[in-house]
Amino acid sequence: MTTNEITVKPKGGRGKRADYNTVQVRCPEPVKTAVVNLIDQWRLGGIQQSEQPTELMELQAEIEALKQLNKNLNTTIEELRKRNQELDNTLEINTLKAELTECKLNLNTSIETIEQINLNTSIETTELSNLNTGIAQQIKDILEDALTLRANAGGRIKDAIRQVLTLLE
Repeated sequence: MTTNEITVKPKGGRGKRADYNTVQVRCPEPVKTAVVNLIDQWRLGGIQQSEQPTELMELQAEIEALKQLNKNLNTTIEELRKRNQELDNTLEINTLKAELTECKLNLNTSIETIEQINLNTSIETTELSNLNTGIAQQIKDILEDALTLRANAGGRIKDAIRQVLTLLE
């Protein structure tokens, strides 16, 4: 076919086949005039097949793009929810770590205090023991001196002194 033949398209019919395929389509009344005008333009050569897509194709492409964006948005929302959950978990872990650190510090302080108290108690017990031993020894010496000095004292006093000495030993 030459360039002239492309612009004048045969209609086909009565045994003649057109060089293009046709389809019968129902069309709503509000767009009927637009469709008829589009067909007339194509027959007159005003619209080439290699021409830019029609509005319908453009709308379909936009719809597909919007569907893809919606799918991406849903994926993004799910990713954000997962990230938010991860951040919540991290925040909870960090809070627990801070509480654990504070508890460790309190525990260490308590242990040091208890060790100091035990050390002080041990020192006081040793001092009291030494003090008691010293006092007991002094009392013993005094009572033994009393026994020897009061040789002529009554038997009851000597017996009481002897009982105290046996208790101290």
